[in-house]
Amino acid sequence: MVMGLPAHPLLVHFAIVLLLLAAGAQVLAVAVPRFRRWFDWGMPLLAGAGAVSGRVAQSYGEILMGTGGGSQALVEHQQWGAQAGLAGLVLGGLSILHWVVTSERGRSRWAARWPGWVGTGLGVLAALVAVWTVVVVTLAGHSGATSVWGG
Repeated sequence: MVMGLPAHPLLVHFAIVLLLLAAGAQVLAVAVPRFRRWFDWGMPLLAGAGAVSGRVAQSYGEILMGTGGGSQALVEHQQWGAQAGLAGLVLGGLSILHWVVTSERGRSRWAARWPGWVGTGLGVLAALVAVWTVVVVTLAGHSGATSVWGG
């Protein structure tokens, strides 16, 4: 509880913003190499923060779900929220790996001997996961709003 309010609705908005920004930045990092160079270490930082905040929001949602209520709308929201939490973790991991393989800093320290196709493959996979993340975060948010406000 934060000032008498459940923490989940407060934290989830932070997670939504970070996950959607990370997803958009990942797609840009794959599609526009100049953006990847410009954003540099911001990409793994944003993706990691999105993954952590998504998992924290999911944890507080599970706590809130345990306090009572079990309507069909809440169950649906919980299912979409679990997928959104997983999508955020996968996106975070792939974005960090993609950065390691494609950034000058990452290649010089960790991935110098990896073939070039690894970066391309990770980029495509990360971009697909970014799209999946946007879809499940949107569906989780919609089902959460529906469970609270009806509709």
